[in-house]
Amino acid sequence: MSFENLIAPWVAEAPGLIGSVIAISVMVGFALLLGLSKQTTIDEATLARLAAEEGASVEAAAIATNGRGALAKLSGGKILVARVMGEDIGTRFATPNAVRLTLRQGKLSVRFADTGYPPLHMKLGTEPAWLAELASGGTP
Repeated sequence: MSFENLIAPWVAEAPGLIGSVIAISVMVGFALLLGLSKQTTIDEATLARLAAEEGASVEAAAIATNGRGALAKLSGGKILVARVMGEDIGTRFATPNAVRLTLRQGKLSVRFADTGYPPLHMKLGTEPAWLAELASGGTP
């Protein structure tokens, strides 16, 4: 089999392939123009807004280094767990005894007593004292 015979099918399909590449490039360009490349992140202002929606205020917070997850201690003794889910932020409010925290070497895992909400795993820049106390089973 010669080289020409191997490449002939590719050459015959080239116009269709080039057209597909152009169409896909145009769609990706429109998506970028419409803002689909924006990343949602969690910061202290976002946590304050989420807590206020529940009629509480943030007393202390731990936010993941990538801004995609957070754990906050709220007034009234509740815990707020927030995570980025696509372009939105999913939240869960619970009492401290309804969550199990594991804190090791700057990594936090939050698991709930019920299995209906997936665990949150996040990397922390610093380990706040209140978080270590809560993870050990104490009252923050």
